[in-house]
Amino acid sequence: MGWVFTDETRFYLHENETLLDGMIRTEHKKVRYECRQGYCGTCRMKVLATTGSITLIKKPLATLADDEILACCCTLNGTTKVSYDPKNENQLSLFIDCAEHLP
Repeated sequence: MGWVFTDETRFYLHENETLLDGMIRTEHKKVRYECRQGYCGTCRMKVLATTGSITLIKKPLATLADDEILACCCTLNGTTKVSYDPKNENQLSLFIDCAEHLP
């Protein structure tokens, strides 16, 4: 729990609420997500700064850089600033990439 600053606004993350659930609750328009289980990596975010701790509630299967988290897999304590803009406009999730190749 604590304050979260995002690309769009700021909000208070409640106790036992994942970062993704908090962003959905506060109607973040640009946040992307699909599986909500840590598989696809669509909700990948970069941690820009934090005064507290980040707790993983699920171990993500997606590969992450040291400064990245999956919003569906973590809770936060303290004040945290995250950015979730895609690295480039062509960044697609695993599910979308696979769906293009299905018959």
